[in-house]
Amino acid sequence: MKKRILALLLCALTLVGVSACGEESSSEGSTADPTSEEVSTDGGDASKDETSKEKNPEDYVDKDGYQQFLKVSKVDSLLAERGFKDQGENSDYVPLNYNKMKAMWISQYDFQKVYCNGNAQRDEKSFRELVAKAYKNLVNLGFNTVIVQVRPNADSFYPSAYYPYSHYVVGRYGKNATYDPIKIMIEMAHEKNLSFHAWINPMRGMSPANLSSVNTVYPAASWEADKSKTRYLYERADDGLNYLNIAYEDVRNLIIDAAGEIVRHYDVDGVHMDDYFYFGTVPAFDDIELKAAAKEDKTINRQKFRYKNLNTLVSGIYSAIKAENKNVLFGISPAGNLNSMATTYYADVKTWLSQDGYLDYIMPQIYFGMEHGTWSFSDTYERWSAITTNPNIMFTAGMSFGKAMMGYDGTGDENAGAGKDEWIKNKDVFKKCFEYSVKQPNYDGFAIFCYQYLWDPITGRANVKTALELNNCKKYFTDVIKGEPIKYN
Repeated sequence: MKKRILALLLCALTLVGVSACGEESSSEGSTADPTSEEVSTDGGDASKDETSKEKNPEDYVDKDGYQQFLKVSKVDSLLAERGFKDQGENSDYVPLNYNKMKAMWISQYDFQKVYCNGNAQRDEKSFRELVAKAYKNLVNLGFNTVIVQVRPNADSFYPSAYYPYSHYVVGRYGKNATYDPIKIMIEMAHEKNLSFHAWINPMRGMSPANLSSVNTVYPAASWEADKSKTRYLYERADDGLNYLNIAYEDVRNLIIDAAGEIVRHYDVDGVHMDDYFYFGTVPAFDDIELKAAAKEDKTINRQKFRYKNLNTLVSGIYSAIKAENKNVLFGISPAGNLNSMATTYYADVKTWLSQDGYLDYIMPQIYFGMEHGTWSFSDTYERWSAITTNPNIMFTAGMSFGKAMMGYDGTGDENAGAGKDEWIKNKDVFKKCFEYSVKQPNYDGFAIFCYQYLWDPITGRANVKTALELNNCKKYFTDVIKGEPIKYN
């Protein structure tokens, strides 16, 4: 306790002379005045940040990141305790990754009740017990990797200088965490020889109402309050959420810097991005920005414009990760329908998969059965495989037990054409998909969506709706597909 108080006093001395934070939100959920912030006695290790205490602020490589850390550490004692590392200070960590990935996606929905008990963060002891139970299930079935959601809505599951704590972790926006759940999950994963990949949503944010509860020391909340930056965020009519407009460099840099922050401060083995890119044409999202770009480039259209923005973001994240630790992997999991990449998501996947500097692995969401009328598992695999021409990129197949759940309930896949009832009539669809995929020359593993489709996150008991389908393909998890740790120089 004395050590933590001493660390906070030292941090406070460092803050002298630094300009004051942005205005506090007047919402009930907003963060309290920094002077009245109670010192947390949970989590963090103040002794780890000796380097930041000795450095002059001008000596930092990441000067902007340090200033942002100083702002937020005023209102987040857990972040202050953790301290600030400069760029590359975690480069000596040797990641744990496998040449055949056998991964489980753990979404915010899977672990919502694991992180929180009611509307408050679960006590640390209980949290550790539930994580241990989940990891035991995964290891017993042969998994070697977890892909854990850490940023679903421009928020954070760990103390961050860039994003506020997520309501999935602390119960509601505007509250602080009492301990760092991601640090615990990483440590416990490595104890079980599980590789840990931090999963982020790049562009999807929270609702304007939730954002109003967030302290304006965080960039997105400050943009909401700044009339000159109202174009940085766009509220979708269909889901009521803000989306980050990556036509702006400030917005891209927020996503990029926060990805680097994860690798800098945590022993993650990979950073993982899913398919929340653009969302259809929706001209209002970036019409103004497109028109401005057209004044300089008469040939530009919406596809070229969005390709450029998203390519800049993806390559920027890749570079930020490698600047922190060259061996940490960066992967993306796009939606399976390859045709939608160009017209819905505006993701230039052919560039990503043919050139260096974008990805280490691709994980298309091949959430289809073998009898799907237009996007069967095998056809979809082959289409994605054909454009993955860079030999340095691992090819992993994303698979979901969601259709098996539907089949158990007697619900067919309405988009599958002649294969509509495949998951109802058969309980070996996964087995057939594995039989096909393991024979492919570029097969580097799989990921399963998601934990709660196989087990109850609280009780740990098997999900009866997928038990038979899982049992029929179990040998591929435990025996057929072998993964060996990747050796790094």
